[in-house]
Amino acid sequence: MIHSVRFTTVLDTNVVYPVIIRDILFWFAYYDLYTPKWSEHIFEEWKKVMIDKGVSEAEANKC
Repeated sequence: MIHSVRFTTVLDTNVVYPVIIRDILFWFAYYDLYTPKWSEHIFEEWKKVMIDKGVSEAEANKC
């Protein structure tokens, strides 16, 4: 019998910014394959990358 082990993983900016990777990782988390974690620093860095890529600051701050 295979036992499911629940992992905790830190998601850094380089994996949460690209939409396709983020969607896949959140889909895995939705089905309890792991627990995603991030810090306020990672979240702020993510918003900065979004702004650098052309997302308006107002839109980035909605996240």
